[in-house]
Amino acid sequence: MPFVRLSDVSRLAFLLATVSAVGPITPALAKDKEYGDPNWPCISRKVAEISPAQIWDGPGLDAATEWQNDDEIRKLSAYLIARRLKLEDVEAAIKKYADGVAADKRDTKLTELFAGVLSRSNDDRKLVMSGIERFHKRQLELAKKIEATGATVPDANEGSTNPTAAAAAAAGPSEQDTTAGEAKTTQEKYRWDVRIFQERAQNLPLACEVPGLIEERAGAIARAIRALMKS
Repeated sequence: MPFVRLSDVSRLAFLLATVSAVGPITPALAKDKEYGDPNWPCISRKVAEISPAQIWDGPGLDAATEWQNDDEIRKLSAYLIARRLKLEDVEAAIKKYADGVAADKRDTKLTELFAGVLSRSNDDRKLVMSGIERFHKRQLELAKKIEATGATVPDANEGSTNPTAAAAAAAGPSEQDTTAGEAKTTQEKYRWDVRIFQERAQNLPLACEVPGLIEERAGAIARAIRALMKS
């Protein structure tokens, strides 16, 4: 792996803090209250929950809290939000359930099913978003560690007087060997930390897409449910 200088790491840290899945966002914009949490690293706004109004045009959900007491709906709602499940399988599962419900109760039970899907989707989305924030925090901490270590790593700052290199030059032969060995270990650790930082940073854009994908899936399920309702 090519040696990465401190200036490169500093740029990486800045990019991690200001660039997301689809483009840059300035620090000033990120700190604007209108745009939510400044610690959120994704370009998409941090919205805690999917609102029913965003994806549902059916009956209100105030009376649909009984879904938690319906074992069949609890299991089906958990099944439907699984991201590995194809949309055609989702639609087939919803239709099978609807066909087994009496016509006079179908809309009520399908509304409860949506309420269960929405609740579970929001729970899943919160877990993902919390994970993204923890990931971002660890990356910023690692960037600070790399920057601090880079100040003492030989050759990290080309053309500058490095404390470790200066100490080695002033020491005797045996002390030079010890200092050189320590410097090599520090340099290897520094390179390893930079490599980890870079590899993790590459995963951020993909992670930032997941909350949106969860919302899209919830919307697709909502439409599949509504297609089988009369009201």
